[in-house]
Amino acid sequence: MSDPTSTADQTVSSPNSAASLSVAPASGFDPVALFAVLASPLRWQILQMLKSGEALSASEVAAAVKRDFDGVSKHLRLMQKAGVLGCQFGADRRFTEYFIPAEFRREPGVLDFGVCRVRLA
Repeated sequence: MSDPTSTADQTVSSPNSAASLSVAPASGFDPVALFAVLASPLRWQILQMLKSGEALSASEVAAAVKRDFDGVSKHLRLMQKAGVLGCQFGADRRFTEYFIPAEFRREPGVLDFGVCRVRLA
């Protein structure tokens, strides 16, 4: 039996600590989830906006694509959950910033996810 006080498998994050930064995994992508994320026209447009490595909030993305905050926020969270985006958590979800991690942007205009390379240019 495991020790109930053990925290080896737990991640504790606080909004004011470095642990509030979430970055996509370097490998081990679920190809189905990755391709599903890439297949959406809106999510493709969001990737185009973030391809330089700039971090944007859901509010900024929503204003740029002329969509409602809740819908854009949902798409960004799906992209982050699939490992395509990293995020820096804010005080609340309005201030969370999303970005494409540098490890996927080694070549300008190309995202390399290991299981596929995507040309954004």
